[in-house]
Amino acid sequence: MRRTIGLLLPRSTEYPTMGFDMLAGLKAGLALLGSEEYRFVTENTGFGENAVHNYTCAEKMILQEDADVIICYSQFLNAEPLYPLATSSGKTFIFLDPGMQLMTVPQHERCFHISLQGVHACSVAGARAAAGNRNVLIATSFYDGGYRGPWGCHESIMQAGGKVCGNYVSGYIKSEFSIQQYLHLLQNSGAEGVAACFSTYLAELFFDALKNAGANATSLPFYCSPFMAEEALLKKCDYPGGTFHAVIPWHSSLENQQQQQFAVAMKNTDKEPNLFSLLGWEAAILLEQIFTKGAASLKGWAYESPRGTVSIHPDTHHTCAPVYYGMILPDENGKCRWQYQETITIDSDTHTRYLVAGQDHVQSGWKNNYFCI
Repeated sequence: MRRTIGLLLPRSTEYPTMGFDMLAGLKAGLALLGSEEYRFVTENTGFGENAVHNYTCAEKMILQEDADVIICYSQFLNAEPLYPLATSSGKTFIFLDPGMQLMTVPQHERCFHISLQGVHACSVAGARAAAGNRNVLIATSFYDGGYRGPWGCHESIMQAGGKVCGNYVSGYIKSEFSIQQYLHLLQNSGAEGVAACFSTYLAELFFDALKNAGANATSLPFYCSPFMAEEALLKKCDYPGGTFHAVIPWHSSLENQQQQQFAVAMKNTDKEPNLFSLLGWEAAILLEQIFTKGAASLKGWAYESPRGTVSIHPDTHHTCAPVYYGMILPDENGKCRWQYQETITIDSDTHTRYLVAGQDHVQSGWKNNYFCI
């Protein structure tokens, strides 16, 4: 039986191939699984912040294209308005998400989230920055400050017995980018470590500014957010000197059988594996399970991925997987690279601690999907 899959794909100026990579990963994963033939229908959701547009596109796929499953790249706050459509249509939705926002409503029986657990990785970085009850300076970009990564850093710093002694927020205009406030805080706040939360071109600007400022700018150890160490990004960044720790959800250097299969399959499509094709690859695994065992079987289910054993938490319907601690080091050309040091497992309590918004949660920040700028 031929199945129809609806895909709500994003637009990004920083990662222009993002949607194509997701689709390539999805197709490669389905081909490896030997799944039956699929028909794909796609719609572009832009930066993802228009809830009415997203709903209309998904509804059209169901009503006009008879889509069996909808796959959508979306942060949680943009995914939640689609939950009523899952209820009324009885269709299953799979959301692909970097995991830089918090869950604000209960899980939906037909909606599942493949998350890269960005907030959780930030929390691990923050806790390590605060080890030994240290004073920590939080440095973040204007863009990343609108998501929950810095919150994850702050919460874990406090939980670890440390103290946030200052906050630096960068600008976003390239020609006006400056780290003068950061340098001032570095000298006057009593900081003993830096929790850094940057992504996209802003991470590149921060690395460049640190290098240009000299050794004093990198005198303290940095504990970086996961997407500050995204593989394609690091290849563009000059290593600024200093010590950089980074906790990430996945890297192409990880060694396991699924990683080998993923790498070969993606190279056969003339694409290098990346975070976005990984999301598509895992969506293929969920599709196979849905069409053989039913959507209800996903609740509490575990599967093997290039990033290790991934489970779908029964209470949140979000994936929970290991994260990986390593160092950002210089390569032979003076650019940045990430090197593996340790695998960090995530228990159920910690998963919900850094995913489910508490009663004191205040909604703020950007509405566009993360990386969609």
